[in-house]
Amino acid sequence: MSQEAQAQHRWLDPRIEGRITLTDNVNLTESNRMGDVVLNLGGGLNSRYEGNRVQAAIDYSIDYLYFLSDGETDFRQELFGSLDAEVIEDHLFIGARGSIEQRFLNQRGSLSSNFANRTNNRRALQTYTTSALLRGGLGNFADWRINYRFGLQFSPADNLEDETLTINFSDTKSHELNATVGSGNRFNNFSWRVGVSHRQVLRNLEQSNDFKDQNAFAELIYKFNRHFQLIGNLSYSNNDFQNEVLNQQGFGWETGFRWTPGRKLDLTLTGGKTGNRRTWSGNLQYFFTKRLDFLGTYTDTITANTLLTNNDLQGFRFDQELGLVDPQGIPVDETDPRFSFSDIDFRRRSLRGTLTWRHKRDRAFISADAEWRTFDNDSGTAKSYGVSGRWIHEIDRKTTLETGLSYRRSRFEGQTRVDDFIVGSLDWSKTISEYFRASINFTHSERQSSEQGADLEENALTLYLRGTF
Repeated sequence: MSQEAQAQHRWLDPRIEGRITLTDNVNLTESNRMGDVVLNLGGGLNSRYEGNRVQAAIDYSIDYLYFLSDGETDFRQELFGSLDAEVIEDHLFIGARGSIEQRFLNQRGSLSSNFANRTNNRRALQTYTTSALLRGGLGNFADWRINYRFGLQFSPADNLEDETLTINFSDTKSHELNATVGSGNRFNNFSWRVGVSHRQVLRNLEQSNDFKDQNAFAELIYKFNRHFQLIGNLSYSNNDFQNEVLNQQGFGWETGFRWTPGRKLDLTLTGGKTGNRRTWSGNLQYFFTKRLDFLGTYTDTITANTLLTNNDLQGFRFDQELGLVDPQGIPVDETDPRFSFSDIDFRRRSLRGTLTWRHKRDRAFISADAEWRTFDNDSGTAKSYGVSGRWIHEIDRKTTLETGLSYRRSRFEGQTRVDDFIVGSLDWSKTISEYFRASINFTHSERQSSEQGADLEENALTLYLRGTF
């Protein structure tokens, strides 16, 4: 008991924040741009707990914005929370994630990399998930696991009577269940796994169809040696999709390999057919040096907006210096929107590569991605291509300089509209004392669209002071 108590660590860090932002397009309009000075007073709380079997964290903030041009005010909330616990040692694990994010609902609407402006296109999106993993073994012959995740997502966008909304989509409940049995330690060069999965999204708007996808599979892996192995599986799938290509009722197959010639390279490639569509997937990780590495992935799945948000939330974590970061440690925010929220299910083909570099006081990354979404209502395929980079330099132990640049091209489904979205930022921050930190930030956001009246541009300068107690 004394060892367990000594292993527990608790942090409780309340904070207050003040910002003054000068923006040249406070209403995010193409014409009649209006400048403004926005005062922002906020407070927050970061709390973490680490024990032998329990890790928990929560970061909550609330901001009060005052627009000097007309005296208008606004309140906005942000939250990220996580909980992971080992209830029964080696057998039962539970987890929970929650977030409240200010998100742009419609990619066709107003967008910006700056927080201190106003648009009906920005609303609070709430996402909550709970999960449980139960696992065990049958001697050294087999192991089994059952994983279930329940999700809730809420936003004002389900209010059909609100004429200020730029888009409508449902509040949802989601169920995701995976159960598998696989080979145990007795199997060396030859291993196997069989399983079933069930995914369902229930939407509250009557005109929207629910999502359902069921799958049963058997996977075989043969290891020629420690460097090379063959992968193959057979599956039977059933979903509720209407599109002939996306409908995957029937048998499918997949085959491929995994190659690990050394400590630096790990490559997996597979290809096959599911229903009426050919599928490919891949994962590449390469360590050039201890300071430089590359991670690339390609996936092809049938999914829905809610399920993607659940997956993103599962991998996000809170970094004390960078804020909310993805599984690769790259900051995530609302400055690089890809697609509009929608109740229409879709096929998602996603390609992403990230090059990360670390050296003493410097950190940098370059990330490129491409994504295609083919929707079940025969509206066509939406396409998005982007590249972004960020460099963080510690001038000294108390002073940091950070710069970032991103570019994204979006081609909307069923339309000829093409948007180019560019964001650039420069941030200088300094720790004044044990309790106070100050920064100066400049951001430039620009959208160039082929649709008349859809161009946007904003420049913003923010002075920021934060006190942590």
